[in-house]
Amino acid sequence: MNNSRPTSSLTRLECCVVLHVSVMLLFASWAFGGNIWWARLTLSIWGSLALPLTLAAFCQQNSHGAQARRKLVWLLPPVLYATLVFSSTYNPSFSIRIIEGTALIAHKGADHPNWPSTVSAIRSLDSLWFGAGAYLSAFNLVVLIRSRRALRFLFVLMATNTLALAVFGTLQKLSSSGFYLGAAISPNKRFFATFIYNNHWGACMILGLSTAMGLLFYHARKYRGRDLWHSPFTAAVVGVLLIAATGPVSASRAATGIAALMIAIATVHASSSLIATRRGTGRPVWPAVSLLLAFVLIITAAVGWLSYRSMNERYVETRAAIDQNQSLWGERFELYRDTWKLAQQEPIFGWGLSSYDIAFQLIRPRPLQANRQYESSYATAHNDWLQSLVETGVVGTALLIAMLAMPLSALPRRQLRHPLVLYPFIGLTLVILYALIEFPFSSGALLITFWILFFSTLRHAALTDMLSPDRP
Repeated sequence: MNNSRPTSSLTRLECCVVLHVSVMLLFASWAFGGNIWWARLTLSIWGSLALPLTLAAFCQQNSHGAQARRKLVWLLPPVLYATLVFSSTYNPSFSIRIIEGTALIAHKGADHPNWPSTVSAIRSLDSLWFGAGAYLSAFNLVVLIRSRRALRFLFVLMATNTLALAVFGTLQKLSSSGFYLGAAISPNKRFFATFIYNNHWGACMILGLSTAMGLLFYHARKYRGRDLWHSPFTAAVVGVLLIAATGPVSASRAATGIAALMIAIATVHASSSLIATRRGTGRPVWPAVSLLLAFVLIITAAVGWLSYRSMNERYVETRAAIDQNQSLWGERFELYRDTWKLAQQEPIFGWGLSSYDIAFQLIRPRPLQANRQYESSYATAHNDWLQSLVETGVVGTALLIAMLAMPLSALPRRQLRHPLVLYPFIGLTLVILYALIEFPFSSGALLITFWILFFSTLRHAALTDMLSPDRP
């Protein structure tokens, strides 16, 4: 018997991995979206526990250990990325100057201009610590999990957690009770649920929604006839609708558009499956399809009514900007232009991880007046890919892409039709594209959720492929 095939029982190591990533996922999403200092510190410490689990996976003296060691090459890009960041901390390009009793950060230039450098060694190391913990924790799912049931548990946990946040955020929004129902104050007026920024929620919502859709079609394929509505399928339908509704309720235009796109994809998928099933049994097609489309339209109208107040606020803001002859994208394009100029100054290794807001002042200096917010200066580039080029250059950005590309090269292509592979990857892809116009990966909860979903999906595809009857 081949003991490398998927199993249903969990070993102690598997239980530890599932517990580890579950706690990380839940804590990050409910603690200010992982974007408050004490939450990020706690998550960094918790993420460090992934290292002994990884070492335990590689040290297994059986076929599972051999399989895990074959995936050691996947860690080459993150190790090189960490090396880049570490080396930059020994070559600072800014220094602290005391002027009239005030500490200011001044650009002095790196001592070794052709080598990696950074604005702040502490900030770079803190970001690396957090990101490495998130990546390695999720990577352990690939080298230690041998049960598809454990991975489906994580899918359900992710979708259920997103649903709970969606309900909490919707009630909070409709009651106008404030952040955490008035228990805290958000630095951004456009918060939603536990997330300081509604577009960060939108990115996490996309991943939770895609996971819920995958579970929906998984149970639709698994169950048939009357048993379908007595399965988790019903809960999945309700979950998908409630999660998708938070796009417009949160007043995020981008999240609303992406949620609508995903609902359209799911509707087309459901319609085509329904047509094929009805034709296969000789039953009429259009009554069932018409009922499905009517259901979608009714739900869309209900969501529109529920989110009317939120979306009307954004509409009024948009109209005001147009009436004042302000281009909706003009300022954003100027920001991208200036960010590109900054990236061209350090194209190979960048200015240093988590250095954008300081380095950008070389392009757009902040005024010296106290207690004044300079509207034309930004803490982020509103484009994660451009910001990556600024902070880690072409080398660092290429290594980030390799962190995705190398594991993806092992994906069994024929498993892409499986709903628990197809829909999560749709969500992951949309978030990567979303990062071209926003900064979702600055959210701690999003970064953690992204890597957990990415490696869970890859592992589920691999284990499913092992059980495929036509596997060569």
